[in-house]
Amino acid sequence: MKQIVYIISLYFMCISCSDFLDYKDNDKVIPDELDQYSELVLGELIQQSMGASCYNLWIMSDDFGTFVPSWIGDRTVDTRESYQNWYGWAKESQITPKGDEKIDPAWEHFYHKVLMCNIIEADVNKFADDAEGVKHRLLGEVQALRAMSYWYLLNMYGEPYRGEEQARTAMGVPINKETSIKDELYERATLREVYGLIEENLKSALQHLEQGEQKNTIFRPNKDVVRLFLSRIYLEQKRYDDVITVCNDALKETMRTIIPVSEMLTYQDSQKPMLNKDNNSMIFSWFNRDGYPGSSVSDYSSGRYCPAEDLVALFVSNDIRKYPNVSWDGNKHNIRKYGASTSGCGDMNYRVEEIYFNRAEAYIEKGEWKLGMKDINEVYSKRLEDGSGHLEATNVDDARTYLRNEKRKEFCFEDIRWFDIRRWGLVIEHKFYNFSMDGTYFTYILEAESPNYVLPLPLDIQRRNYKIEQPKRVEIQTK
Repeated sequence: MKQIVYIISLYFMCISCSDFLDYKDNDKVIPDELDQYSELVLGELIQQSMGASCYNLWIMSDDFGTFVPSWIGDRTVDTRESYQNWYGWAKESQITPKGDEKIDPAWEHFYHKVLMCNIIEADVNKFADDAEGVKHRLLGEVQALRAMSYWYLLNMYGEPYRGEEQARTAMGVPINKETSIKDELYERATLREVYGLIEENLKSALQHLEQGEQKNTIFRPNKDVVRLFLSRIYLEQKRYDDVITVCNDALKETMRTIIPVSEMLTYQDSQKPMLNKDNNSMIFSWFNRDGYPGSSVSDYSSGRYCPAEDLVALFVSNDIRKYPNVSWDGNKHNIRKYGASTSGCGDMNYRVEEIYFNRAEAYIEKGEWKLGMKDINEVYSKRLEDGSGHLEATNVDDARTYLRNEKRKEFCFEDIRWFDIRRWGLVIEHKFYNFSMDGTYFTYILEAESPNYVLPLPLDIQRRNYKIEQPKRVEIQTK
């Protein structure tokens, strides 16, 4: 029980580096009570800062376009450069146009969480069961967080799931089951193996959380978020009956509700962002990171990233999500869903509305598109100011189009869009406005089923681990 748990950054996870083993850390946590592990989970796994991690998920999606001010002066700056190669899905996205390195930190962050979950799980398992159910809760929490971490790793650095046979050999991500740092080279597991591990962890987490102490807070992993991630992996594997079952269970049990029209209207106030701790649709919130990708995004005089023109055009005029300060500001330059100083929540959030959309997609892909439209309208009816929102489809193709457009609108700038793009095999384009006053631009093109759906490994991993398979990315097209 007295095992020393080092609070370190797993910077060299899945690589070989002899001097890493010489690392000395004077700050240690030596938990010997379950409550101390509870604090460790909160501080080290849930609230830990990630800095600028995962911004590429926004920049690569079609949620974002670019903006150049109408005047260029001596003090006008272009803040787009550090993410420009992500925006253009470049073969090596971590090299800026000027040749500087911008290493993707998500690999490090998520594998650090995997290791910490392994360590905490092993220690907590040594405790006897307690009457309050703290042990079961902690086991459920770390198993859920480990599964979620692998889900992000797989959907960033692994191949998209295309079928059961393909998954037997397709490139997944390394699996680490160690409970200490080891100087060894890790190799990729198959897609099938990693999906199996994620499902196993989620199902076990659900059992522990059902038996364990109930926290009833969005700041601890809970049954709602576990079922949400089960619905995600079942969708990705095209297990539509399983999606419907787990979504039914979630909606039957959850206390969370779709954000009503009356609450949506209060988000016109910039001091109350849509993603906030009092939003009753929120099921889980974690990570601390800056609220925007790039720098000076709110500076009107800067070249920067902004909501994409075609995204804005999808919304009808009385859609509350289009109103100033709900999703973006009145100039359509600054994202308003997030507000680090006023939201009270983390920067990666999950809402009950996604459960409706996931069930809707499963129904539609099974051919039961009328049931799918019913779920879509459950959300859409609460997004028009007068509450009259209703969408009518006449066939499965119409329903699929509504599903994809409405999900894009509902969750824009909430990380999920890039995963849907690669899951659905979509072709997308990005306009990149030149830093000048003449309004000229060129267009990057990401082809359908592009190999660039799979992100390059962090540059430090590429240099140090000669055994791990590299994704075969290609040069991107422009016009």
